Amino acid sequence: MIRFARVTAPVTIAALLALSSLSVAVPGAAQTLAPLKVAMIPIEPAAPVYYAKENGFFAKAGLDVDIDQNPSTPAIASALLAGNYDIAYGTVPTLAQAHAKGLPFVLIAPGIEDSAVHFGGGIMIGVNSTMKTGKDFNGKTLGTAGLNTIAEYLPRAWIDKTGGDSSTVKFIEMPFPVTPDAIGSGRVDGAYLAEPFVTIAEQKHLAKLLTAGDDAISSGGYLSTGWYTTLQWARAHPDLVVRFQRAMAEAAAWANANPTKVVPILAKDLHADPAIVAQATRPYFPDRIVAAQVQPFIDITAKYAKFAPFKADELIYVPAR
Repeated sequence: MIRFARVTAPVTIAALLALSSLSVAVPGAAQTLAPLKVAMIPIEPAAPVYYAKENGFFAKAGLDVDIDQNPSTPAIASALLAGNYDIAYGTVPTLAQAHAKGLPFVLIAPGIEDSAVHFGGGIMIGVNSTMKTGKDFNGKTLGTAGLNTIAEYLPRAWIDKTGGDSSTVKFIEMPFPVTPDAIGSGRVDGAYLAEPFVTIAEQKHLAKLLTAGDDAISSGGYLSTGWYTTLQWARAHPDLVVRFQRAMAEAAAWANANPTKVVPILAKDLHADPAIVAQATRPYFPDRIVAAQVQPFIDITAKYAKFAPFKADELIYVPAR
């Protein structure tokens, strides 16, 4: 059985650096950059990896990062486990299920924080739909970017909390880019979408936002996604983990402070209309992994995937002393 490092306090980038016994020097311009292969879902919440690359944060950290896009978090997880990627972006539900099965994934950097204040995505329905509460979804068909991910479990949690029975709902897997058209054409009754696809669906009059659904997960903020690797890779490359964390923390701070400057990067790297991207609601990128904010989605996932809940500390990587 693989043993995971445990931590009982909020993990900031500074704390991670302090815990490490390494003294990691950022390579100079004359030195060769360390290659790193990273996978992400082509959505705005995963875009800081592009902010880090486009703004030179990776280069400053001594990294040459190659970024691949894949719409499926389970597929990315399988590829990372096979050694095709070094680091990947994933949802907490995907990682929680992997951990429950004994797979050695560990979070090394935060993704986005969802809350009543910070919008990461929401449940969309047809523009003429009259559905309002969970019971209206009974027997309906919903699109999901991935089975057994946030795009399935958040709607299930909201439906059950608001009077419905999510076990009667049929979920059909489809990538985010095609989902707005599927809602607009009536092929599905709704779906959970992330930005920029929420705004795309609204601007094209294909769907409307019903709810963010965050209160079905937690009354406070919670971490829904993150950057992860395998425990073995992290232990074998502690210096690369620290460099990646530094660059991503810098990218997160830059994105939070520059909501308009992210638009051209998003438009280019996500192949989206800049006019639509400019109108989208920006997600919030936290500067730390807090176990208490990881726990809510672990518990929700455990309920629907039917495994025993575990402490979020087990999923968070801490360097060896």
